Amino acid sequence: MESDVKKSKALISADAARKAEHRCLAALSTHAGNTSSLEVTRPTGTNTPDGGHDLGVTGETNEVKTLVSDLTDTPMEDLAFLDKSAKKGKLKVRIDVKNGRTVSGDTVDKHAADSSRSPDCQVNLIVMTNAEGKLTPDARKKLERHKNSFEEVDTFFGVASPQGILKIEDQNKDSNNK
Repeated sequence: MESDVKKSKALISADAARKAEHRCLAALSTHAGNTSSLEVTRPTGTNTPDGGHDLGVTGETNEVKTLVSDLTDTPMEDLAFLDKSAKKGKLKVRIDVKNGRTVSGDTVDKHAADSSRSPDCQVNLIVMTNAEGKLTPDARKKLERHKNSFEEVDTFFGVASPQGILKIEDQNKDSNNK
């Protein structure tokens, strides 16, 4: 009986993760359709070992920087260092979608460690989709530490709060109404 309860909770959690990834994929794909260069990919299925690479985005430097700015609320001037890491005028983004209520310091550390599996990505993002999602205090400390060390090698490391994906969804609605 206890085993059945655990299986049921695991299935509910897996379905929530799948839906969160598809929500993010839909929002980013619609957004990409309104740009001149952004391409969105989904390298693996949900709950497949992927090294924290649920989604990928590739595009011209300024369009990627605008997307990252919108998702993370980072001012564009704070992303200028990415110009140096662009390859042939393009940047690649690795996105790990998280639907839990909290992102822990361990999750931030794992995302940083997994970046070595995607060395061709100049942007490494955790995108939170749960409206109640928050970073723990430990996660905030670790995020700042990783952010600084990644920036030293011209790579962006960050977390998009739940408001980030909402902002993209709102932009998509505005574009569809034009």
